Amino acid sequence: MVPKASRKIGKAQAREQFSPLIESLVTHGGVIEVTDYGKVAAVMLRHSDYLQLLSQAQQPLIPKRQLAGSAELVGDLEVAGREISDLILRNVGTALHEL
Repeated sequence: MVPKASRKIGKAQAREQFSPLIESLVTHGGVIEVTDYGKVAAVMLRHSDYLQLLSQAQQPLIPKRQLAGSAELVGDLEVAGREISDLILRNVGTALHEL
């Protein structure tokens, strides 16, 4: 999971509003980008989001391989099977009509 939307704040403003910023992160999550002369210098985020990002970074990247033309079924298998059957029949009908 990637943290929610981010917002940018200058480092002087971040220094002045440090406690409210921390409270906002704890309560609402998200990311605060702290800028220095217009460039992002640091990022603030909730500790649980940080731990989750660390966990994801330590997992090996395993590419998801899928054969061309294959389908991934999500949800009710019977409904998905009917939808695929209908799609195949329509495509066969279209191919026959074009011949």
